Amino acid sequence: MKIAQSTTRVTTMPISRTPRDLDEARKKRKSNKRRIRNGNITKVGRNAFARRTGRIKSFRLSTLLDRVGWRLASMGIVTLFGLLLVHVITNKDFFVDSIELVSTEYVPGDEIYRASGVHGMNVFWINPSDVESNIESVPGIARAVVEFEWPSTLYVEVREKEPILLWKQAGKSVWVDEFGKTFPARQHLSWLLPIIVDDATEPLGIDEHIPIDVLEGARQLKTLRPNIELLHYDIGQGLSYQDGRDWRGYFGTGNNMGTKLLVYETLIENLMSRGIWPKVVNVVEPGTPFHRE
Repeated sequence: MKIAQSTTRVTTMPISRTPRDLDEARKKRKSNKRRIRNGNITKVGRNAFARRTGRIKSFRLSTLLDRVGWRLASMGIVTLFGLLLVHVITNKDFFVDSIELVSTEYVPGDEIYRASGVHGMNVFWINPSDVESNIESVPGIARAVVEFEWPSTLYVEVREKEPILLWKQAGKSVWVDEFGKTFPARQHLSWLLPIIVDDATEPLGIDEHIPIDVLEGARQLKTLRPNIELLHYDIGQGLSYQDGRDWRGYFGTGNNMGTKLLVYETLIENLMSRGIWPKVVNVVEPGTPFHRE
């Protein structure tokens, strides 16, 4: 008896779900997909943010180091200059306590040094032009040249005024230069021609002026008569001198002393030939000379 074998097939039966179950299943699938997408986006975003943050941090650090470096360098330079400045203004080697002066003939060196105004000054505050002006303000100094040598040496060379006359007025003596300007008589010069003012009551000061015609007349008289050792002056009669033959000769002023001396000697010769010994011989106006006995 043949038994027929039957094949058994297992068939999965569909699960019976309600509409609510289907709706919840759809929501669950959507939620899972959103979580996956958000996870990827978040991961990518974090990586990019991390790289960007690293670059920003690196840039900020580099900028900060640059700023700190420049600030440190600036502070170092300022500190260095500050220390140098302190050294310069406190070191005694940079302060002046003397000058190198080319020898002078009339004006004492200590007077020039005092007038220069550099004693105790720091060399960095000294202007050679100002020092020259200060020295040139000294009566008797015509010009000054000042040169500086490191660290604190000042070389000074001056050109002095040359006295040509000694002017004595009211008990005070001054020298007179070639332009008629007066300056202090600092020493006795035996070769200098003195002029005594007879009719003045006030002394003549420094930086005053003597009329040029007086200077010219005095110099001509001295040149033509080297034996003249003293001249007198008054405003009315000008220059005069005491003749060794015991009379006073008046010559006025100006540069025609050669003519006046010729008239003077001619008049004296005439007077002497007549046995006249005058007390005064006046040739101020050479065209009308006269004498007094």
